[in-house]
Amino acid sequence: MLEWIWDEDLWFPENSTGPRYGWKDLENKPGSDIYHPQVHDLHWSFILGVALVGIRFLIKKVLVEPIGYNLGVPRRNPSLLVNNTVLENAFNFNKEIGPDLIKKLSKQTDMTIRRVEIWFRMRRKMELPSPMKKFEDCSWHFIFYSTAFIYGLCVLWDHVSTDIFWYYIIEMAFYWCLILSLVKDHRRKDFTELVIHHVATIILLYFSWFMNFVRIGTLVLIAHDAADPWLALAKMNKYTKHKQITEVCFIVFILVWIISRLMYYPFVVLYSSTVEPYNRLLEKTFFAHWFFNFFLYLLMVLHLMWSYSIARIVVRKLRQGQLEDVRSDSDSDEDAESDNDCDVNGNGVNGSTVQRRNNGLLKLKNSSIQSQ
Repeated sequence: MLEWIWDEDLWFPENSTGPRYGWKDLENKPGSDIYHPQVHDLHWSFILGVALVGIRFLIKKVLVEPIGYNLGVPRRNPSLLVNNTVLENAFNFNKEIGPDLIKKLSKQTDMTIRRVEIWFRMRRKMELPSPMKKFEDCSWHFIFYSTAFIYGLCVLWDHVSTDIFWYYIIEMAFYWCLILSLVKDHRRKDFTELVIHHVATIILLYFSWFMNFVRIGTLVLIAHDAADPWLALAKMNKYTKHKQITEVCFIVFILVWIISRLMYYPFVVLYSSTVEPYNRLLEKTFFAHWFFNFFLYLLMVLHLMWSYSIARIVVRKLRQGQLEDVRSDSDSDEDAESDNDCDVNGNGVNGSTVQRRNNGLLKLKNSSIQSQ
């Protein structure tokens, strides 16, 4: 199996001027000034990824939380919900609250079925990430992506240097950290897309490294890091209620996204990986060429999907004056419903709907007090 996977006919193109190149040609020769990347070089990235989880926690406690608190970011989700022992026990011990259980709880608490349903909906909202948690996540992304993008510019400005090794290691460690965080954190709406994106990026980094395709690998990294700091900064200012700064950062994010993900990536990176090899190197295609391009185009598909989401948000902003996260932090329909009712400043878009909901919550609060 291993011999078939690492067959040189799969990974190396035919050489019209001599024998086919092979793995021995990528071995490092003693005394040579030329260093060829080796696959075992990147094994340290996973260990560093685990370490980044701890570094992220330390930065959160020492730096981000105090800043967020001073800027007025709420630590918890606001709620008018009053504790009800019967309903709380049912919520803790039942993952699915079906109609039969709701009827039973309605009789036990002397509450209407509708009020029981509202109570559980409000209780589920309390489990969603708080504004402070979202602020912490965005701050971490802003810190890393900004640092990585600046470092990438410095490394790639003139030539490919030995610093490329650390660029690969740090970026791959961050993606390992993201995967570990996705498993631990609250499930997001685009959880599947994020997992596919992170896994595809790690695979591309691994294989581009030991096949010595580091030039195109680093261009993919810097194209992805360009827009992300602006998105994180826009979200951070949204949670601190700075509307004008949020909108400015969001506009810059859209512009950088279009330039880096929809123009530079397809017309420079993909063109270089798809067309230029035939013009300069290859007489015919080979497996490794298709393998790398599959994952590169997979990333492009994800870019188009997220671009569609961004376009929807821009249209909604123009129509309703509402700005929300480009990628929702939660997969809860109730969270999306809550976002649709308020703009950045918390002003109701549909005043009658919000007023009816507030009246219902006050009635539910009074009913809960009576039932206790």
